[in-house]
Amino acid sequence: MAADGSGATSNDVRIADRLARWPGVSRERAECGTGTALAAGGVQIVHLHGGAVAELRLTRPVIGRLGEVLADSGRVAFIPGGEWVAVRLDTDSDLAMVASLASVAIKAGSAPGAVPRPGAPCSAAAGGIAPDRLAALVTAGGGSPMPLSQFRLMHRTGPPPAADGRRSAG
Repeated sequence: MAADGSGATSNDVRIADRLARWPGVSRERAECGTGTALAAGGVQIVHLHGGAVAELRLTRPVIGRLGEVLADSGRVAFIPGGEWVAVRLDTDSDLAMVASLASVAIKAGSAPGAVPRPGAPCSAAAGGIAPDRLAALVTAGGGSPMPLSQFRLMHRTGPPPAADGRRSAG
């Protein structure tokens, strides 16, 4: 039942229930200490801090490849720290996007040598953008509150970052 007593299920609960049914995905307390996490292979891939935002650990290499497309969608915000993105949970399309990105996060988190970086937390752990503030920033067509030009690994010139996050010679 929704907090307002309407009997409706909130979208954060809907996406948590949906993803928790996937093989190998478990629900646990978020490592940042706020809210619920969904984990796969021992790696937390989704944080739900209550409210209408899902945060996903995509990893820096994935954000390096998909960052521009995600930003262009107008539905994704980049979390300071480099491994996390946030998606507003307003519509069924948003839930579908989170499910798709969760699948990408599972694959990225299980890649050989993929170890979540300490110091690359979600917004709650980073003391960065509060989930309610993030929810206000990520709106349909509003794009990312963190322009790609300011995203440390998303420079539009030069070689792409290596798997360890450093620029390769080139």
